[in-house]
Amino acid sequence: MVFILVLIILLLIGVIIFLCARMRVRKFHYQYKSDKMDAMESSYESQIHSLRSTIKELNETAFTHTVTKIGNIDYFIDRCSSLFERYPRSLFTMVGFSISNMGKINQIFGPSEGDKVMIYTAAILKSSYLSSATYAHVNSNLFGILFKDTAEKDILRAIDRITQRLAEYSPTFAVTASFGVYVIDQRRTSDSLMDIMNCTLLAQKAIQDPKHQNYAYFTEELNRTYNENRQMSQEMEEALDSHKFIVYLQPMIDLHSYRIISAEALVRWDYPGKGILSPYAFLPLFENSSLIQKLDYYMWEECCKVIRRWIDNKMTPLPISMNISPIHLQGTAFIDKLEQLLKSYLISKDLIILELPERGVANASREVAEIIEKLKDHGFSLCIDNFGSVHSPLNLLKDYPIERIKLDRSFLNRNSTSDEGLTILRYLIAMAKELNLTVITEGVESMEQANFLTDIGCDIAQGYFFAKPLTVRLFDQLNKSMLRTLYRPSEYYPTFEDFEKDVDILTQMMQRVG
Repeated sequence: MVFILVLIILLLIGVIIFLCARMRVRKFHYQYKSDKMDAMESSYESQIHSLRSTIKELNETAFTHTVTKIGNIDYFIDRCSSLFERYPRSLFTMVGFSISNMGKINQIFGPSEGDKVMIYTAAILKSSYLSSATYAHVNSNLFGILFKDTAEKDILRAIDRITQRLAEYSPTFAVTASFGVYVIDQRRTSDSLMDIMNCTLLAQKAIQDPKHQNYAYFTEELNRTYNENRQMSQEMEEALDSHKFIVYLQPMIDLHSYRIISAEALVRWDYPGKGILSPYAFLPLFENSSLIQKLDYYMWEECCKVIRRWIDNKMTPLPISMNISPIHLQGTAFIDKLEQLLKSYLISKDLIILELPERGVANASREVAEIIEKLKDHGFSLCIDNFGSVHSPLNLLKDYPIERIKLDRSFLNRNSTSDEGLTILRYLIAMAKELNLTVITEGVESMEQANFLTDIGCDIAQGYFFAKPLTVRLFDQLNKSMLRTLYRPSEYYPTFEDFEKDVDILTQMMQRVG
């Protein structure tokens, strides 16, 4: 009996020991799991923190302009939209401003100096007097400032301070700005931010005397202009399909033979209800968008059609100068388009002259220079258009494989009224001739100008003195009449009361021809 009792006690002790051991194992297991969970939780917290930091950095990168390190267009859209939603009854005023002479700064001092001006401008916006406003670097040369419930005098004071600070940038050259002010109609806060910024750009263009007052307000009249422009943009695609854009040709006259030797293709828009619109009415609008590329492609093809028609009708085809907008020089796709058109219409490249705008090639990047070289390698004849319209660096004449330069009409007008200006013209043309370049002068409006250009060696002239831009039909008629008879401008030719003077002028013209 005692033995059984001892056995039971030992059995109970064994069970207790076993249970204690199980409890210790479980406790150890639970502790291991707890420690592992704590470690995982800590790891997850660290990863979440790291992820949040990464997201924050990405947001800052996405919302920060790469050059000026202030908010960019995405930041501005997000911030302004939020303010419009949170404060629907507030009065908002948008100020958009651009550095007026940024183009000249880039041309004379280089793009790096232009970037420094942008950075300096951003530093001004960070100043304390704009702490209550939202600002951003919207695009390459456009800054935006959104004021909320701010008095007009305070807004004008901010504009004045920014203007003063910009003037202090450098003792070497001035930095000026144009400001557009748009008091946003509460009904238009739902408009896209770029539509609102476009209103400030339109206001900038309305500035009459920037030295006296460098800001202007967006008005209802400007609003009508803006709506018309937007309607034009929307109608352009349809106008292209309906062939509402028309090729006009302005004759280029050989100053030695007084015959048409080529023509420049100029666009006109047959706009419903308004008649034939000059390019000044719509090209500035198109040049700010991709529409200009489509219009150029259209015009190039229309020029090819004109040349093909001349050939098919047994007419002697004349070379046509076609304009290449600066936006094309950002890549080489347009070269393939030109090659395709010439191949489709079976036209040789000597019947096409490509006019590259001076503003697109002056101080151009290495990539643009390579594109120009590629054009020459493809066999295209190149001409620098509007030479002298800005500050044309003379290295354009030697650095690029060009065959022609076309002197801008403003260059002729500026330099044909003084002895110094005439000397500049004479030596520029002489230098171009030494480089075997053909010199064209546009904007010739008088016999005196034509005679002077002939005397100093200019090859070709273009202008209203000879003929205005004409439809293809009228151009053909003029060309045929000039082939039959000695050319003498009629519609734009000066009238003389003195018959002897008239005979003298005719004699001089016959001597040039003969």
